[in-house]
Amino acid sequence: MYSIKALAMAGADYMECGIDLHVWEETGDSTHPPPYLLLVHENIPAGAKTGYDKQNAIEERAKAKGMLQEWAKDVAAMNRRTTVLQSEFRNKR
Repeated sequence: MYSIKALAMAGADYMECGIDLHVWEETGDSTHPPPYLLLVHENIPAGAKTGYDKQNAIEERAKAKGMLQEWAKDVAAMNRRTTVLQSEFRNKR
């Protein structure tokens, strides 16, 4: 079965691809999500981590922000050194 969404994004015509929308709707493919999108119900023990950890996300964001600030400082320092070297080179000529 073709993915109608993928064909639509590619600009294909469903009639040229041989897709019969009436048959597609009758089979239920239009109303049921693919299996990989369905939630698997498992018994999760109390206190177990279930994925999203807000505190960890906040810490990771702060860490990334600090790294970005250090990078920006290094780039600014490099630009200042480059400017100084360029002006010294021009003055020696």
